[in-house]
Amino acid sequence: MANVAVPEVQRARVVVDAERCKGCDLCVVVCPQRNLHLSDSMNRSGFHPAEFRFHGEKGDCTACGLCYWVCPDFAIAEVSRWKA
Repeated sequence: MANVAVPEVQRARVVVDAERCKGCDLCVVVCPQRNLHLSDSMNRSGFHPAEFRFHGEKGDCTACGLCYWVCPDFAIAEVSRWKA
């Protein structure tokens, strides 16, 4: 039996409402896997909103929800996890 490469599946997701985000950086700092960063682009209010990436600097998103709980503006709209 030959080894078959299994495609990597994203198992967690964080949805950031870019228009509500004021770029306070709290979610970026609190993320244990470093999956959030501030965007280079600006929203309509002139802030650099947070952006999510599944593969962070320290690992994949675990959907821990810390970003959701720390956001003062409710800009983290969803943190979800699912099985492949």
